[in-house]
Amino acid sequence: MRYVVSLLLILCTSLPVWAQQQAPAALVKTTGLTASTAAPTKVFIGTLYFDRISQLSSEVNGRVDKVLFQEGDSIKKGQPLIELNTDFIRKEIDRIRAMIALTQAQLDHSQKDLKRYEELLEKQATSATAYDQLFYSVAEVKAQKAAYEAELESAQLQLKKSVILAPFSAKVLDKNVDVGNWITSGTAIARLGALSDIYIQVPVAEKLLPFSVVGQEIAVKITATGAELTGTHKGFRPGADAQTKNLYVRIKLDNFTQPFENMSAEVTLPIGAKQQQLLVPRDALVTFNGQRFFYTIKDGKAALVPIEVIGFSGNNASITSPYTQEGMPVVIEGNERLRPDQAVTVVEE
Repeated sequence: MRYVVSLLLILCTSLPVWAQQQAPAALVKTTGLTASTAAPTKVFIGTLYFDRISQLSSEVNGRVDKVLFQEGDSIKKGQPLIELNTDFIRKEIDRIRAMIALTQAQLDHSQKDLKRYEELLEKQATSATAYDQLFYSVAEVKAQKAAYEAELESAQLQLKKSVILAPFSAKVLDKNVDVGNWITSGTAIARLGALSDIYIQVPVAEKLLPFSVVGQEIAVKITATGAELTGTHKGFRPGADAQTKNLYVRIKLDNFTQPFENMSAEVTLPIGAKQQQLLVPRDALVTFNGQRFFYTIKDGKAALVPIEVIGFSGNNASITSPYTQEGMPVVIEGNERLRPDQAVTVVEE
């Protein structure tokens, strides 16, 4: 019995070792560690804002019949937002059209009389004074018709303006009216932030001004969602903070669909002059106990290389480490399953 127990213990302790020895090599893809000239960077906290904000107002008076948006909605240019009651203006349009029809009938009658008087005047069967009176009467009716037509255009424009449209694609930051409100010309309806002009402003020390390049791509991470974006450096706001003397970097975000005014973001900005650095793809980075590493291959096995990340640029990380050199292999796919000293097979470089 003691012999059987001993045999089982030997098998149990040897099976994991045997399984590890027989485990197939991990399949990985690698790339060579490259050198490049880049600037050291640092992560700063910035604040999102809309560079173009409209206090949307009404151009006409009226009672609000419909509100077709809510605070926080994303709206498109030309989208109806408010519909005012148009009962009175429609009645006014009907009245003006009736007056135009009446003056047209008067004009037709007067023009026929004028034509007869022209024939009589040629035959000297009427006086020039009678003809002149009728001529100016026709001109007066024409002017009256033109005035009514101008009134009709104004009324139709007022009818058109009774539906208030979004002036550009935007996010609704504030809603100021609701159904039943009476609004007048100039009444603020909503505050809109343009979706095409979303920026992050970042306070930085004024000594960093020489290291910023307008137009360069900037890595941005939205704190709330973890979304990683690429912004464009658009320069600095024209004024520095009066107390801290900080400048405000303006980073433009394109195609960002979930903006919230004043939300925070992590922005990676240069803090020094460009220098020679080694670049590692972001996909190659692994973190353990707060320390950054990447996997290389040594004697056909995975080996961890400790590094210090000094900045990010696009899809690459700038690193420094006494254990690295240009050209050494870096595992960029399959590293999430690797363990130190695990056998590997490179399927693509």
